[in-house]
Parts: sequence; structure tokens; C-alpha cells
Amino acid sequence: MIEFRSVSFTYPNSHAGITDISLSVATGEIIAVLGQSGCGKTTLLKLLAGFEQPTEGEIWVNHKNQQNLSCAERRLGIVFQDYALFPHYTVAQNIAYPLKINRVADIETKVQRMMDLVGLTAMEKKFPSQLSGGQKQRVALARALIFEPQALLLDEPLSALDASLRDEMRTEIKRIQQALNITTFLITHDQEEAMMMADQVAVMGQGAIQQCAPPKEIYHQPNNLAVARFVGKNNIFLGVVLTPTTVQTQLGILTVMATTLAIGSKVNIMVRPEKIIINPLSNDVNVVNVDEVVSSQFLGHLNEFVIKSQGERVKIHTIFADHQLHLISLPIHAIHLIMENPL
Repeated sequence: MIEFRSVSFTYPNSHAGITDISLSVATGEIIAVLGQSGCGKTTLLKLLAGFEQPTEGEIWVNHKNQQNLSCAERRLGIVFQDYALFPHYTVAQNIAYPLKINRVADIETKVQRMMDLVGLTAMEKKFPSQLSGGQKQRVALARALIFEPQALLLDEPLSALDASLRDEMRTEIKRIQQALNITTFLITHDQEEAMMMADQVAVMGQGAIQQCAPPKEIYHQPNNLAVARFVGKNNIFLGVVLTPTTVQTQLGILTVMATTLAIGSKVNIMVRPEKIIINPLSNDVNVVNVDEVVSSQFLGHLNEFVIKSQGERVKIHTIFADHQLHLISLPIHAIHLIMENPL
């Protein structure tokens, strides 16, 4: 279990850092900390690992306060972005290193067991220069796990791999993490990686947690505009609540899921591009005329259209290559209201 309790940190002679971070990660869970460069996610990892100490607040791991404990005393396994393997050591020697410096017994058996777990069987005598990117990643992961750490810290672990290897290693890391039931703290800027691997996603911005929730909630129900704009692609329109189930927008009056927001409230309306229906049936709700198709792009797995209706631009993702767009529909369940200052 990992807990950040009202943790703040500011770098010396700087305003950069994090402010009042509170997070709780249950044993065996993966949390992905997601955000743009400079948002503070790497600072969180440094504080958890013991490379920096909080200015305020406390960090607890497995019900123990980590204050003033060294990196070694925290017993956390860390996989860095560049793997940090010893080039003059073999695979087996790299993996065995944490056991060797701690003079643990039966090293060879433990190394072999770990190599089998991460898929490196029969590669113990190879050197890092002889390995692929994915194999190096497995060595780094095995070395981080070999001494049975309290938790696993992953710092942008897949950013150096090509797309196909990233997909493979996401699945592998998740498999290994579940097999060991180890609490995992993942730092990433890759949204797909966070959504696929994590039990919780914490979206950071300007040194603070904007939202922390399961991936589906982060994607479909962002709690503010910062999260809505950062995670995935979207359409955001300004609206005013007319009744508990309708809002006035530039596109017209839209029917929405029942809301408790006050009549007259200004809201932002988010609709994901893939939720929009093109050329809907006559009895569909929230049907909108297409005045102009502004652009059309083939993206491989889908087509992206940008249309204009009532002066409002709407982005649409669909598998259908239909250039004869006359009407679109915004399904009720696809409309998410965000109560916040107007755009």
C-alpha cells in the first residue's frame, strides 16, 4: 500500500514542485500518474523513492512512514526509462546484482526463477548489447523485482520501445505485476498505456492532482475541463441548463441525462468524437444538421470528420467512410456535463 498524505515539495530557488498531493494505492493495484512534461509526476516518483524529501506532508508504504528513510531502506524496486543496465554484466549478473550486494543466499535459483517469470529463459549469459529493447526491459524489470520489494516504481518504462513492442510489454508487465500482486506506481505521458494498465489513473497538472479515478471514469466522466481536454479527443460546447434533462447550446436544445444542476447554470458539454452517430435514424434524439464538412482524414483504424453546424465545429470519429454527411446525432448517454467557468 502506498499513501501520499498532503504532500508538498518545492525545488530550491524555484517555484516548481507539487502542492498538497493526497493519493492512496491499495496493495496489488497499479496507479498510473499521467500528465504533460513539467506537471510534477516525476517529482512524485522521486519523493516516493527517497531521492527527495517532502517540504510538507508524509509518504507511507505498507503502513510505515518513509520520512528520513534512505532509498535502500525503503525497499522499492525501480525501473528507469533508460533501463540502467550494467553493460559489462551478463543478463544473470544484472538481475542478481541486488541480491549480491545484500549477500542473499541461493542467488542462482532465485535468478533463474525470476528469468522464467519475465520470459528470459536461456538468456542468462547474454550481455545487454546483444539484447533487443524488449529484452532489456525484461532484465530491468527482473532486477527490480528480484529482492521482493515493497512496491514497484516504473518511470516512463516503455517510452524507448517502438509501438509493437510497447503493446507487448504493457501486457507482460501487467501479467507479471498480477502474478506477484505487487503495488505499482507508474509514471507515464502515454494515455493509452495508463488506460490499459492501471486500476487508477491520477491526472496531474501544474503540480496538483486534477482527478484520480478508474480509467473509464477518467475518460467518460472527467470532473473538470483540464482533464477533459487532456485525456483523449473531445468536443466541448458551452451550454445553459434549461430543465433537469435539457440544455441550450449553439447546436440547439439537447436532451441529456437527468442533472441536479440549477436551472440557468452555465455548463460545458463534452462529447467524445467516437460517440457521435452519423446519418442517424429519424427517431434518434439530439439530431443536428450538417451545414458543411470542413475536413476529412483517414487515420487507419477510423475516419475523422470535422463538420460545422450552426457555426459550431464538431469532430467525429467513425469507421464509415461516408462523405455524404447530412445529419448527426449526439446520444444522450454520450453527453457529459461539466459545471465550471464558461469557455
